[in-house]
Amino acid sequence: MHPTLLVRGRRVRRSLLAAALAGSVVLTAAPAEATPPGPNGRISFMRVDDAGHWQVWTANPDLTAEHQVTEGNGDNGWATWSPDGTRLAFDSNRLASEENGYLSEVFVMRADGSDVTRVTHVGSLSGVPSWSPDGGLIAFTSDGADYPRAQGIYVIRPDGTGQRQVIALPDLPGATWLDAPRFSPDGRQIAFTFYRGGKEVGRGYRGEVSSLWVVGSDGTGAHQVTPWGVRVGDADWSPDGSRLVFETITEHLGNGASVMVVDADGRHLKALTHDAGIVGIGNAGALRFEASFDPVWSPDGRAIMFSHDDYTGRAGGDTGLQTIAPDGSGQAYVSDVHASEHQVDWGTAPLQ
Repeated sequence: MHPTLLVRGRRVRRSLLAAALAGSVVLTAAPAEATPPGPNGRISFMRVDDAGHWQVWTANPDLTAEHQVTEGNGDNGWATWSPDGTRLAFDSNRLASEENGYLSEVFVMRADGSDVTRVTHVGSLSGVPSWSPDGGLIAFTSDGADYPRAQGIYVIRPDGTGQRQVIALPDLPGATWLDAPRFSPDGRQIAFTFYRGGKEVGRGYRGEVSSLWVVGSDGTGAHQVTPWGVRVGDADWSPDGSRLVFETITEHLGNGASVMVVDADGRHLKALTHDAGIVGIGNAGALRFEASFDPVWSPDGRAIMFSHDDYTGRAGGDTGLQTIAPDGSGQAYVSDVHASEHQVDWGTAPLQ
């Protein structure tokens, strides 16, 4: 679940709390067989530091052996592991200023936080990176040089060369934002969230609705996977490429986010978590809010990890990481200590 920035009067869902073809060569990820189940390695996530900035952390899946791998002013988030577990791609507004406004760009660093390299040089909102399965490309969402015409999903090499647009906002009538790209395990497709506006959401509020879509990594064959009645956020592919897990919010204000799965062809839509949303809003002492969001699949395909909010009235609450089996069983926190971990990614880097 991405926090919101208001930019040019539109609602932009971004990965940070506070979201042109280069040359004539068309880049595509090298086709591969669907990724076989791999070892469950370390996770990455974002957490607020003492200065109030969001930073990237890594840890074992049970939150042991934690390491903060970004620091300094600015917010850093949406870190995703390279396929070999040696690097992390992330986005950051560390270069933002009064002159360039809400600038964010994509960066790459080693798993220990060293050797930070700027990948994109778009000069606008760029972020939410995702690696291709061969590690040769990074997909990301961006305003491009001219919103809304240039907004869309892009790919680029990790060294910053060969940027090209996969799909643009004008390619999909009614779209207001294309977000959260995710390469399929075989590298042939990219899942993304398609936002459109102007629909009655509930209680007299007109706002964005969203749907999960898939497009070929070459920009062809864009198609809808989930219906518009299911308001979709971030998604992730199962390791074998047969299913997608994603967060969703119903079209009624006051409901929390939940985690759902669907076959890659749109069949067998199923809720895994059943969150309470907002309950008892008229009585602050009885207020409860519950939501599950930012789901990712484990490399071995046997578990799904996500952030879980649980807040109860004056007793307060927190956000912690939970796991659940793909059939919806065994939902549990990964640790007894919850420190508001957001936007988790599960890689294959060796445990520590």
